[in-house]
Amino acid sequence: MPHAKDLPRESILPFVIMLILLLVSVSRIHAALAADEPQNDNQPERPAKYSKFFDEKTKWCDSLIITCTDFRFASATQEFINNRLGFKGNYDYISIPGSIRNLLDRNTRDLVLNNFGVSVRLHHVKRVIILGHQDCGIGYGGSKNFQEPNDEYKAICKDLKKARTRMGIRFPHLKVYLYYATIVSKDHQRIYNFEQIL
Repeated sequence: MPHAKDLPRESILPFVIMLILLLVSVSRIHAALAADEPQNDNQPERPAKYSKFFDEKTKWCDSLIITCTDFRFASATQEFINNRLGFKGNYDYISIPGSIRNLLDRNTRDLVLNNFGVSVRLHHVKRVIILGHQDCGIGYGGSKNFQEPNDEYKAICKDLKKARTRMGIRFPHLKVYLYYATIVSKDHQRIYNFEQIL
């Protein structure tokens, strides 16, 4: 069965360059924030230059959503998070190409986790929602790289569970929930389904 790593190098090179630039930017932001953090173990980590913001803040966001950038799922994902999960106005939203694949790749894992860590620390996040989806071209080369839809489902669900384990190692206090999104065209309409993966 073909895998994303079997794709020609030139087809994934633009993605890799874009991801590296994004992660370098995030790393610089993280380093700047970390440089201002006080060394007091009794207080939450707070960048000194933002102390007025923290002192006046009365509401934090509870959730961090991690999903793919795939435009086909963007609106449906927002609707699912806002209406079905009921998190409207109470979450940080991180959308990265390939979603969980970057969290599992040892070359990008630390940079991605550091990016998540900024949100977790600054906004007092308590739960993480990780969404994978069918036909993920960037992370898995699309549905065409699997012989059967069930093979694709099993592979992505396996990676979702690995991502949950990684998040648990780095952020043991967080609850991590997993979802797998599918899309079906029926009568010229798209029907989306988000299945929770236990």
